[in-house]
Amino acid sequence: MNQPGMVGLAMWIGSDAIGVEEQMSPLIGEGYDATTWKVDDWLAKDRPEIIVYEDTTARSDHATFQDNLGTVTMGFGGLVDGYWCYHQTCDTVDEMIDWMDTTGKDYGEERSGTSNLVDALDTITWWATYSFFHLDEQPIRNAYL
Repeated sequence: MNQPGMVGLAMWIGSDAIGVEEQMSPLIGEGYDATTWKVDDWLAKDRPEIIVYEDTTARSDHATFQDNLGTVTMGFGGLVDGYWCYHQTCDTVDEMIDWMDTTGKDYGEERSGTSNLVDALDTITWWATYSFFHLDEQPIRNAYL
């Protein structure tokens, strides 16, 4: 693990302030192939609903923050990872609601896409707020610098 401070902070906020410790797991990927480590570790940990991992530059907008600001970025994975419309013209609220719907699926609770989307946005907003307050008081430096 290259950024243990950020991973530890994300796990602590999820466990303590948000209360999702039973749905959450860090993905480390040790011992797995470099191209499939996230999926392999996720499956080995019984498909946790919320994942914390260091490979945040996999998304297009995260790499520029790390490169240009010399900072650590925090990514959140879960039900929406693999969303095929991310940063595409089809990335609409209706499409996201359809993607987030878990009724009749073999994972998650039976809930509408609207309900899951609202809950996800609420969780991420609070997680980011807690992260901001903590990092403003006690910064975690980028271990790569």
